[in-house]
Amino acid sequence: MKPMTIVSRKRLIVRSALIAVYVALLVLMLLLGKRHTILIDNKEAEDGSYAAIDGMSVQIDSLASAEYYPGDRDKALVTGQRHKIKVEIFSESKVVEQSFSVPFGQDMVILSVPKLVAGIAPYLEPFVPQTESAAPSDAAGAAQPQAFGGDAAAPEAAPAAPTLIQ
Repeated sequence: MKPMTIVSRKRLIVRSALIAVYVALLVLMLLLGKRHTILIDNKEAEDGSYAAIDGMSVQIDSLASAEYYPGDRDKALVTGQRHKIKVEIFSESKVVEQSFSVPFGQDMVILSVPKLVAGIAPYLEPFVPQTESAAPSDAAGAAQPQAFGGDAAAPEAAPAAPTLIQ
């Protein structure tokens, strides 16, 4: 095995530096370029610990603001991990601004605005969609297939076809 020359050492250093730069760019793009869905929720707690806000405007980052009333839920598509929310409550003329981070690996999260305004943590929770197996099933509903749109209320017996006279 022959010893490394100065030129081959420089090549090795340059190649190693390029690989490090590529890996750093990959990590940076993963963190900054990832798109997330934030579900903005204005619902009261089931246990009554906080109430829904009666009329507010919510803006996330530089997206257009939207109005919410009790029971409303909407979504915002954002890019990156760190975001800023601005909540303007109509009845109190109060403005709340807060920064938050979407947890790494979460594509969709629920942001409870009443919890955020009340200072209850955690106001940001992962969204877990309901699956069919988690939905309650009853014996009567399981026996009959679910009907959609034009499939519903089909007559049981079709009228007899008219006879043609020739």
